[in-house]
Amino acid sequence: MKFLYLVLLITLPSQAAEDANIELLNNHITVEVTSHNTTNFDESKIWGILDNAGADAARTAGKGHPLSDKLNNEINYQINLSALTKALKTKNTPAAKTLLSSNPQWRSCQRIQWLWLSLQNEIATGYGPKAQQEYRYIQQNCPVHALSTTQKVMAWTSNSAWPNILTEYKKSTGYDAQSYAKLSYQVQLATLSNNPNNKNTVAKTVTLKKDSKGAELLAWQYLNEKNYTASLSWFNQASQWAGKNSQKLIEGKLLSLSGLERHQEFDQLQKQWIKKYPTLTQLAANPQADALTKTCQSQPTNCLMLLSEINELTPQQHILAGWQWYKLQRPLTAKRSFEHALKALSEDTDDYQQAKYGYSLALNKAGFKQYSQQLASKLTYQTHQVAASKQTMSEHVSAAFEQKNYQYVIDNAALYEKKFGPDVWLTEIKGWSYHNQKKSTKAIETFQSLANAYPYETKFKDALKVAKCARSKLSSSCN
Repeated sequence: MKFLYLVLLITLPSQAAEDANIELLNNHITVEVTSHNTTNFDESKIWGILDNAGADAARTAGKGHPLSDKLNNEINYQINLSALTKALKTKNTPAAKTLLSSNPQWRSCQRIQWLWLSLQNEIATGYGPKAQQEYRYIQQNCPVHALSTTQKVMAWTSNSAWPNILTEYKKSTGYDAQSYAKLSYQVQLATLSNNPNNKNTVAKTVTLKKDSKGAELLAWQYLNEKNYTASLSWFNQASQWAGKNSQKLIEGKLLSLSGLERHQEFDQLQKQWIKKYPTLTQLAANPQADALTKTCQSQPTNCLMLLSEINELTPQQHILAGWQWYKLQRPLTAKRSFEHALKALSEDTDDYQQAKYGYSLALNKAGFKQYSQQLASKLTYQTHQVAASKQTMSEHVSAAFEQKNYQYVIDNAALYEKKFGPDVWLTEIKGWSYHNQKKSTKAIETFQSLANAYPYETKFKDALKVAKCARSKLSSSCN
């Protein structure tokens, strides 16, 4: 049977080379169906079309022919299986529930794909009681699929659920000790950053197996803890066992050497690999790099002064400068910095997407609204698209308030909240819009919600007082 690998989502240092892998059986498991023809029509050709071209093609080819119940059922199953798969991918929960409830006849081990999709549908809302019940059902009734089901469930859930999942697998009649040990080890690696006290236990297994990937994960964990001696040792061990050096592994060694202030060795290693991995130039062996990073987090002016002392900025440093200018309300200067980065970067990199996102925001703030919106709609990452959309909508509402178009503010602030959730500034100007429209009750409700949420913010208390006074000028609170 073919295997494919699904990367576990784990929390590790951002420099982590690769995450631990869980071996996952291929979803495309074909259950052999014996065709006993009950009609005079030779349907072997239709079976062939079903196997090679799919259910829709088989259904089309079989129209007008007396097909057997077995063939009709198989075509119907595969069509519904495809529809259920699509419903799960598009998160169309009502459609998925309808398909599952309408076809109980396929809840069998012979139709294990259907059971897996049913389980995946339950896990989509969390590994709760229903999902656990569905998982146990498959484990108890389909022991031959116990391991592959366990691997799938682990791939679909957060690592907090993994101990429970492995316990259920161990109870199954399909339990295999070697597979269990392998999964347990992979879970230990995957959860290492959340359970750093397990390092010694993991290290023993890593050493026993001479596992280069495990050694590298340990190295990143030690690096994250700033234990540079241990991290360098494990990076070297990982390199030795793997018999090769990936870019991330070299980065880990350089960061460890930098932490140990072994600058000469840092320079030698960097020069050795810089031709193969050009982006290693971004790493600096001197403490100024750390100082720059810390300064740029909260001091944009000082950050730009430090950047100005560098003879030639890297694309990443141009991006950093762009964000500083943006924070200082200098969108045109920010725009130029992002343009420098975009010219030097490849479009398939994360840095390019980050620069493109900053560029769209700078364009918008500089007044190039239409071009900015066009660019924002083409951003690769959904989080960037949402952030750009939020900023644009927020600015439109803010501009309407300045133009005293209060009804626009009220209507669009409500749309913003519905789409993105509450925003303090928009809620505040919505309250003032109600006040300016002499809708005192609405203004009081809005300011009261802000005062309740931020009891130590005096401006919301003052706004509430103004709104109450507008409703009743004789109120003692106005004196």
